[in-house]
Amino acid sequence: MTRSALFGKLLARLALAALAMILIWSAATDPARAQVQPGAICVSAFADFNGNGARDEGELPLAGVTVNLSTGGQIIASHVLAEGEDQHCFESLLTGAYTITFLDSPAFRTTTANEGTFNLDPGQRLTITPFGGAPVAADQVAAQLAQTGAIVLETAPAQEPLDPSLRLVISTVAALAVMVFMTGVGAIALSVTSLRPRRDRRRAARDMRHIPPPSHIAPPRV
Repeated sequence: MTRSALFGKLLARLALAALAMILIWSAATDPARAQVQPGAICVSAFADFNGNGARDEGELPLAGVTVNLSTGGQIIASHVLAEGEDQHCFESLLTGAYTITFLDSPAFRTTTANEGTFNLDPGQRLTITPFGGAPVAADQVAAQLAQTGAIVLETAPAQEPLDPSLRLVISTVAALAVMVFMTGVGAIALSVTSLRPRRDRRRAARDMRHIPPPSHIAPPRV
């Protein structure tokens, strides 16, 4: 075999080895690339005026609906659908299972399922079934809120009695306060009463200084 033939055979083997390495590297990196490719889950809500659980023609987006996105039992995002917002998408989501929850509200009556769990594939943009709620009149909402408040007041637990040890501490502190007060009152009264004899003694000393000596005292008349 000539040198040129041997060289050509060597080049062919090197090319096959390089191609095999490229294929192996591509197979190893493609799943990783697919895994980090983000996806999205899009949600929407509509005003289900006839309450049939389906979005019919003319039924507008329902505003004020709070939507939670959770995974692994933890809420990772939340959004409140605004007036005229037909759809909202939770972006930059990795592959995995996500739970969408539409929260209840006194402003509407739920007519569709309000929670669901969905598996998101790499790079997938998933649009779930719209959430439906029948709007409730404002006066009915006010009445419902008032009734709920009354129920809360009625079911509020009664105030529990104080613990015996706590009552003992409170009574001891109150007794000490009374003792301090009475001691202060007694000290003030004692100081007032002790000042009177002192003033009387001073007044008597002044009077004694003004009494004339015996020679100046007139003898009594017989």
